[in-house]
Amino acid sequence: MTATVTDLPPTAPRRLRLLPPPRVDGPYDDEQAEPVPPLTDGSLALSFPPPCRVTVPLRLVPPAECGPRPTGVLLDARRMSLRLARAIAEVLAGARPPQQLCDVASLDVMQQLERNAGRLIGPRSGRSVQPRVLSVHVSEPGAGIAEACAVVDTGPRRRALAFRVEVVRGSWRCTAVHVG
Repeated sequence: MTATVTDLPPTAPRRLRLLPPPRVDGPYDDEQAEPVPPLTDGSLALSFPPPCRVTVPLRLVPPAECGPRPTGVLLDARRMSLRLARAIAEVLAGARPPQQLCDVASLDVMQQLERNAGRLIGPRSGRSVQPRVLSVHVSEPGAGIAEACAVVDTGPRRRALAFRVEVVRGSWRCTAVHVG
């Protein structure tokens, strides 16, 4: 005797269940349980701590000494400050990569420029504007030291830029930057 669909007794509707797919791969490194200590046979059993999972942020490596060699003739502090003000303003506006200043900037300044690259232009504008340096004022408090301030026009507003340059191994090097 064969049963047809109409001959079966009415039953409650079945619920669908969502099942996870079966695991094909083993666990990834970050899914492992506690690390198993290595087996030691006949030697001193040392317990090493598990490897640290803290990520270390990437840092700039100090620039190699491959920059321009001192020629004995040092640029005038005002001309150097004007060039450096334009370059820093372009980096902060996102129009120039910060790596181009590695020969004339210290490691601290390079890290600061890397963090702040592209922030001189407001987030609402969304487009890159070529900044213009309107004026530069230079003060020389000592031999081989110059402090400069500049007014930078970024389009929607004007910003102040202050920096310090020092003579290091016969050439000017920017050692501090402040953007207002």
